[in-house]
Amino acid sequence: FNERAKAMIESEREHQATIRAMEEQNNMKRRMTNNVSHELKTPVCIVKGYIDTLVENPDMDEASRLHFMKKAQENINRMTELIKDVSILNRFDEASEKIPMEPIDFHDVVMTVEDENEESGLLNDMKFVNTVPEGTIVEGNFSLLVAMFHNLTKNAALYSGGTEIGVRLIDETKDSFIFEFYDNGNGVAEEHLPQLFERFYCVDSGRARKSCGTGLGLPIVHDTVTSHGGDISVSNSPNGGLVFKFSLNKGDIATSTEI
Repeated sequence: FNERAKAMIESEREHQATIRAMEEQNNMKRRMTNNVSHELKTPVCIVKGYIDTLVENPDMDEASRLHFMKKAQENINRMTELIKDVSILNRFDEASEKIPMEPIDFHDVVMTVEDENEESGLLNDMKFVNTVPEGTIVEGNFSLLVAMFHNLTKNAALYSGGTEIGVRLIDETKDSFIFEFYDNGNGVAEEHLPQLFERFYCVDSGRARKSCGTGLGLPIVHDTVTSHGGDISVSNSPNGGLVFKFSLNKGDIATSTEI
């Protein structure tokens, strides 16, 4: 009788825990929907205003017409980035355990993003330093890791105010590699560090949302690392700038790499 009573109590405890987890997931989805609706409202209204003005003024001079079209394009690009980021986060929320993984050379991930940044001119005159050795094999999804690293470099290029960014392998355990992504910019105030991975968080609450991007870049970085079974943290460097320290599981064909 006592064993049965204990089993019933344990079953009820697990049932309540499941209910709480489902409620939290539903609350998260509602917050996400509300935030996305809020973030889309402004650019949609702006684009509508520009297009209405163009339609209602067919005799507008060419310079003004081009100005309105460029402004509309900027806001459409902003909405496109937001939708893309939301799609990635939904992928993590709904089926992170189903993400296909394979052995990947993380050096190739960094090189891919470095090449894309050179083509796009995102980094301007910032120096990019990649000291991850070839043959640093991690278990991962190539497209998601590229997206993660692109978000790190974009965040540093737009907001750090530094002249150099880089990634390096700093340690390894039996099962994982540990990396650092850094910049030599201004860093952020210490009170902001715990919130940097929160969705739609903006360091400067006085900024326009445009200057904060979609507010989903660093949350994507966090969710990518955790969905790969790793951990990530962020801190201010004593020499200036931010340091993101993260781990990724070794791939099956990984071999020990001297640091």
